[in-house]
Amino acid sequence: WFKPVRFQSSYRSGLDAWGRSPQHPVPGDMEFYRVEGEEVHEVAVGPVHAGVIEPGHFRFQCHGEEVMHLEISLGYQHRGLEALLVGGPHRATLAQLETVAGDTTIGHGSAYCQILESLAGVTVSPRAAALRSLALELERLANHVGDIGALAGDIGFLPTAAFCGRIRGDYLNLSAELCGSRFGRGFLRPGGVAFDVEPALAAKMLQRLAAVERATRGAVELFFDTPSVLARLEGCGRVSVDAAEGLGLVGMAARACGLTIDARLHHPVGAYAGGFDHVVIEDAGDVFARSNVRRREIYDSLAWVKGLLRDLPAGALAGELPVLTPGQLAVSLVEGWRGEIVHVALTDESGRFTRYKIVDPSFRNWSGLAMALRGEQISDFPLCNKSFNLSYCGFDL
Repeated sequence: WFKPVRFQSSYRSGLDAWGRSPQHPVPGDMEFYRVEGEEVHEVAVGPVHAGVIEPGHFRFQCHGEEVMHLEISLGYQHRGLEALLVGGPHRATLAQLETVAGDTTIGHGSAYCQILESLAGVTVSPRAAALRSLALELERLANHVGDIGALAGDIGFLPTAAFCGRIRGDYLNLSAELCGSRFGRGFLRPGGVAFDVEPALAAKMLQRLAAVERATRGAVELFFDTPSVLARLEGCGRVSVDAAEGLGLVGMAARACGLTIDARLHHPVGAYAGGFDHVVIEDAGDVFARSNVRRREIYDSLAWVKGLLRDLPAGALAGELPVLTPGQLAVSLVEGWRGEIVHVALTDESGRFTRYKIVDPSFRNWSGLAMALRGEQISDFPLCNKSFNLSYCGFDL
């Protein structure tokens, strides 16, 4: 099913997993499953879509309106990002990694900073760790609120769709208070952070956060208190806990199926170490469960952000990094808003990257969307797709 992986030549000498030699040209054609029978037909969607969204190709095998099988073909936004990082770190490396997925600047930027700090044997100060956590949770808030608004739009519930579109902007503007960028770009730096939150700014952000929280609760609870909304969400796009575990789902998609998977709990770093214990779990595995995980995480993140702003620890903002350790492997995990982000780096004898691997949570979760459509109506695809809201470029790299 991992079709785009076929276009990557093997890094090792000899034959690759498909029996091809390094000199063998990598084919650009795709093979899809096909179901045959009476009233069975095939529906192809994308990669060019009607909306202003990323490109991806979806191939449905349907019996009438029922989806028997869905295959997802990505790779249309492959940028060769991992190859660009070899020989680094360079001055541009952090900026490149902040754009692995445009809505996960802090998540991927934090993972990269942790890689360098591990290779340099450096631990950031408690204040820098708290400020990173603050930025990461603001990123989670903006995206979760935006997703609930988008889900409301997909089912035609316009009040919450309109409210959340504006409220998402309020959270992005709070991120802009930190560093001038609504997406948090430029806030992080290896060894710490580039900007501080002075007491006056913390008080201002708390005041704005109180107003945004009231608006958030009003818009979100209106959505979940409406019977017609619940009737549309419940039972749609279900993924079983066994399927979720077998496919290796992470983040919201996994927690909505009943799996306790959260890097903030299992691999805590910085402000999360010893202070995070509120993993949100649902067990239905449907669109409602994925939506409700977002809803509950919004309230948890609001409490976390307010606690940080009221009591930021002391410490330096950043420190200089020594030369990176040569001949080492470093692994970094961050719980981004979609799920677990993994970065892995290998250094040569000079401490430069010989390999850099990125695993965005979308790489794990696209197969979950394919499973969610089995046995569903094809008309449910937009809603199921939005309930996962996965990144195309985060997969394509």
